[in-house]
Amino acid sequence: MDSTVFVYTMSQIGSVGAWSRYVFPFPIDDFTQLADDLYIRSGDDILKVDANEVTDYAGDPREQPFTGVIQWPWLDFGAPGVTKQLVGFDIVGSGETSVQVGYDQSAKGIFTAPFTVPADSVPGMMIPLPIMAPSMSFKLTYEGGAKWQFNALNVTLNDMRLGA
Repeated sequence: MDSTVFVYTMSQIGSVGAWSRYVFPFPIDDFTQLADDLYIRSGDDILKVDANEVTDYAGDPREQPFTGVIQWPWLDFGAPGVTKQLVGFDIVGSGETSVQVGYDQSAKGIFTAPFTVPADSVPGMMIPLPIMAPSMSFKLTYEGGAKWQFNALNVTLNDMRLGA
């Protein structure tokens, strides 16, 4: 049985907050915090959340890696309903990731095929990805079992309105 947990996090920069969804591969009975440590009770197990670990149940026969997924909602990038041309993007972070772009908001499951990109594309040239759509959703997937960090995604667009 899986457990889904929603966490609202406030950043110190500009007091901006965001929701995160965590899907744990085991039932969660309770949470508690002691100092800066978070503990989870699952049945008879007491688990300590450790930011340095890249698996659940680390060192246990039940150990399993977890995938990291970052997905933006459908972004208009300007005037709603107006077609924009995605020219390409840059990504900044660490760890190998695959990227998908949703391009049909009426069919929320339709994305480009996933493709692997470098963790930090800024030192080189922009990653070209020509797509035309009125809104887009970006999805980054980091494979389990390896450390990763996301810092920024910069998209380059052309507004396709006449006279724009």
